[in-house]
Amino acid sequence: MANANHKSRPVVTERFVTVQESARHHSLSRVLRAIRAHRRLNTTYFPWIKLAGVWLEDAGFEAGERVRITVEDKRLIITPM
Repeated sequence: MANANHKSRPVVTERFVTVQESARHHSLSRVLRAIRAHRRLNTTYFPWIKLAGVWLEDAGFEAGERVRITVEDKRLIITPM
């Protein structure tokens, strides 16, 4: 018999994450050339975000599933394939 006090999870319609940044790695050959030339490599950074949680499953996504990411100005649309 089901638990009478059981409450289903609330539907998540909005999530907030912070865009992180990581340094882009240079190839070993590029690093060695810079060392030989006594110059410093400029470090470049790229933004990234991580999405994880049961709410992704609730939204219809499954682990291992391919997704399509449509890129628009200041917007990403993620669709299961």
